[in-house]
Amino acid sequence: MVTGVLGILVMLAPVIADDPVVSWPPAGQQPSSTVLPLSPYRPLQLTATVPCTTLQALAARPGGGEALRTLPADVGTAPGEGLVVTAAQGVVTVTASGAEVLRETLPAGSCSYQVLADAGGVRVSRDGAGIDTRSDLLVPQVAELQTDAVTSTRGLTVALHTDARYQSHPTLLKTALLVAEGLALAALLVLAWRWGRGEGPGLIRPRLSWADAVVVVVSGFWVVAGPVNIDDSWYLLMARNAMQSGYVGNVIYQFNVTENPFVASQYAMQAWGAIGGEWSLGWMRLLPLAYGLATYALLRVLVATMLGRLVVGRVARRPAVAWAVAAAHLLWWLPYGMTLRPEPLIALGTAAVWVLAELARRRRSVGVFAVAVAVAALTVTASPTGLVAAAPLVVCLPWLWQWWRAASGRNRVAAVLLMGAAASIVVPVGFADATLGDVLESVAVHRWYYRQHAWYDEYLHYANLLVPDDRGAWGKRLPVLLTLGMLLAVALGAGHRRGTAGRSGRLLGHAAGITALGLAVLALTPTKWVNHFGAVAAPATVLLAVAMLRSPLPRRAGTATVIIGSAGLVAAASVAFAGPNLWRPLSDWGQPFGNHQLLDTPYVQSLLAPSLGPLALRNPLLWLAVAGVGWWWLRRLGPARAVLVTATRLGVALMLVVFTVAPLRQYPGTSVALMNLRALTGRSCGLAPAVQVLAGVEPGLGPPAGAAALTGDMRAAPLPESTPAPITEPSSTVWHDDVPSGTGIGTLQTPWYPLPGHLRGGWVTVPVRGTLSKDQWLAVQVATGDPASPDRVRTVAVPAIGPAVGDKPDWTQVSIALADAGLAAPTAVRVVARDRVAGPGSWLAVAQPRLTAPRPVADIIAGRPVFADQVSAGLWPCADQIAVRDGMVAPPALRLRAADGLEDAILYNSTFAGNGGTLLQVDRTAKFVELPSRLTPPGAPTLDWGHVDEVVYIHPAGLVDVRVGTLRRAGWTRLPTLIGQRYTGRAYTG
Repeated sequence: MVTGVLGILVMLAPVIADDPVVSWPPAGQQPSSTVLPLSPYRPLQLTATVPCTTLQALAARPGGGEALRTLPADVGTAPGEGLVVTAAQGVVTVTASGAEVLRETLPAGSCSYQVLADAGGVRVSRDGAGIDTRSDLLVPQVAELQTDAVTSTRGLTVALHTDARYQSHPTLLKTALLVAEGLALAALLVLAWRWGRGEGPGLIRPRLSWADAVVVVVSGFWVVAGPVNIDDSWYLLMARNAMQSGYVGNVIYQFNVTENPFVASQYAMQAWGAIGGEWSLGWMRLLPLAYGLATYALLRVLVATMLGRLVVGRVARRPAVAWAVAAAHLLWWLPYGMTLRPEPLIALGTAAVWVLAELARRRRSVGVFAVAVAVAALTVTASPTGLVAAAPLVVCLPWLWQWWRAASGRNRVAAVLLMGAAASIVVPVGFADATLGDVLESVAVHRWYYRQHAWYDEYLHYANLLVPDDRGAWGKRLPVLLTLGMLLAVALGAGHRRGTAGRSGRLLGHAAGITALGLAVLALTPTKWVNHFGAVAAPATVLLAVAMLRSPLPRRAGTATVIIGSAGLVAAASVAFAGPNLWRPLSDWGQPFGNHQLLDTPYVQSLLAPSLGPLALRNPLLWLAVAGVGWWWLRRLGPARAVLVTATRLGVALMLVVFTVAPLRQYPGTSVALMNLRALTGRSCGLAPAVQVLAGVEPGLGPPAGAAALTGDMRAAPLPESTPAPITEPSSTVWHDDVPSGTGIGTLQTPWYPLPGHLRGGWVTVPVRGTLSKDQWLAVQVATGDPASPDRVRTVAVPAIGPAVGDKPDWTQVSIALADAGLAAPTAVRVVARDRVAGPGSWLAVAQPRLTAPRPVADIIAGRPVFADQVSAGLWPCADQIAVRDGMVAPPALRLRAADGLEDAILYNSTFAGNGGTLLQVDRTAKFVELPSRLTPPGAPTLDWGHVDEVVYIHPAGLVDVRVGTLRRAGWTRLPTLIGQRYTGRAYTG
């Protein structure tokens, strides 16, 4: 009772919350436009003071001007979701959050307007007297503080209280409650264990086997060679950012709201990163390595305990038990276990709960069962899929019912209170860093900004597993489908009671029931990602291991039962091996089976399925033959076991083979294995040593000789947009055919640009922009002789302009090596382009070429703030990763993006308003110029390795003062909500 009450008080206890205040302009300076990307996008409070002298100076201009703007004009539709204060033709106008708040004649003389926006709406006053109020409006969004005013700016100020609601630390009261609850819970569980330890045998420690050594060696190898999970860097960024913000937030979207109470795995990563002082993928993988080995050890104990000391005769020999558990464990762990997601920790928690539940059953111990409940509850704090850890508790229900019937009323009440207290272990983990109000708002944000699936959408878990892309890779399919096939076989065998008795039969039944219940529990999770299957790895491992030791189908089962059970496993193996050998992101480089550069259609992706020479492993005839051998020639094995044992061994061996072959084929080019190996030997900068970018050199190209030749709509003029895209050189000429009411077609031949003398090597880089397609052609011509009248000209086409560049909103840069022209002493270069694609929105822009040379990307990113995306950040551990803290995003100078054909999906997460992307306001205030880059030395042909983008802002960053104050907030307090269609425009989608 005390523990439960303390847990409730912890959730409601007050905290000391950060209160960041941004002041513009900085003390002692005049207002100057600056970018200020907030996340969440709307501050808790905004106060703006605009002197009438500033407005009068702007109104005197022919077109008037803006005294203050907090969101770029090209964002959304007018009047926009920001705050705009304008003066024109003697009228002052204030618009905020999509509505006009004030329009009146600008007074003469000295005065001052104030705009105050907070939870009560938007209010405008003049010299302290209220003029207009709109209580229905939200606080305006802020991405910039921009002013057209140059003179008369004295007194123009803005103060923002940004939304950093989750940045807090416990008060002394909450700390005392946390300590008291922790001590009370620990004392209670210790007393319960000692008081109710029961009688009966304990656990059996298995003898060490060569199989155990194999698991340890393979697991260590997998730290280096195992595939990258697409979410690895996402979870790593959560833990890394928490070191600066003080709480575990989503970092990439949903406004970086807290992940509490599901933070256990991120806390472990945060501690591990702090211990190692680095955030490389190789170092962080030591955590799931520990989880995996601990899970395997617990399952070995469990199987040994439930089978007993003497496992002989027709069931299994002792060595076979260890090898069966090892094979089943590796089948599940190789594709699902080496990840920074929570599933490996959940698998460990589930295994621990099952071991404790079995101990409680053997001893009839309520105290041990309470500890199992505590471990199950603790596992739930890793993720909602942690509910799977409660499934093993069902094995205790029969004896618990017997105990309940025999117990007195007092003992029954005590037991219920004990279980409730044990489950309260979620509080110190889930609420130590958050309040009840924080968690309730976070849950609401997750439900609003992310599609939530009901239990009856569970088919999506399996539909995603069967798609012919990375989600449905054969290695991910195989353990899940074999487990489903085995559940069918066990269900069929359960109808034939004879031959199913004994310890192995009971363990098989328990494993099948817990696995089935675990899969059913996954239906309750609101998302349906394939990665979730890793949460059921522990019971599924035991199920497959025992099924390899004894057939799930009794010997005297009918022919129809045997055929149906075996056919299920034949289908499972065939469908599993029909999945592609596709391991994006980053781990697909050098992979065998098919052309990994062609992934355009599901059919093409299906050609990546594994095979043994001409024999496709997805061919059901192969697995029917295996079943036939088990039926006719190996009757003791049986058809179902024959298929299971063969598929399991082949699956484990093939996983090890393809992830050994891939880095060897990629060598001397970099690979995930090579980067991890270097990280574990003290060279932990990941991709940085292997990437080169083409940067400008001095002296560069000389002044143009002659004039450009243009046809059609092509012209030399700035692009018709409110914010011109940046070019490295301010004086660069831009040619384009983006002409209103034009055809959008034309050709370009730039002037010749002289090359510097005595040039050795070098590249010519051309900035390109527009709706690019394969029907547009771009080339660089290289000449010798007098640049004004060259004598020899060679044309070097830019390869694959369509697929390589894509439809980009900002500038990209394409390059050719001068050596490709085959001229001994080139003297000049020029660009030729042809745009033959007509129609609305089709246009091409080309900027003046530059002379470039390769430079290590480490030199480019050194000392500069960088955003390495949520897919590749783990491979950029030495980059100065930006932080999301104090309700703001630190503006990055460079953006490092993964590729592998996944670019659009990767960017979408962090910049999409409908998801609450944390970098949306950066995206709105910047243009991105891609720097040509390459891996060196090159490896096997692959899709693009990634992208390096220079971020060029419309205003300088950081021209503000930031002061972080504190305030006391009650645990039940909820600040103005972040959900609702008005906040970002996103409607609830369920």
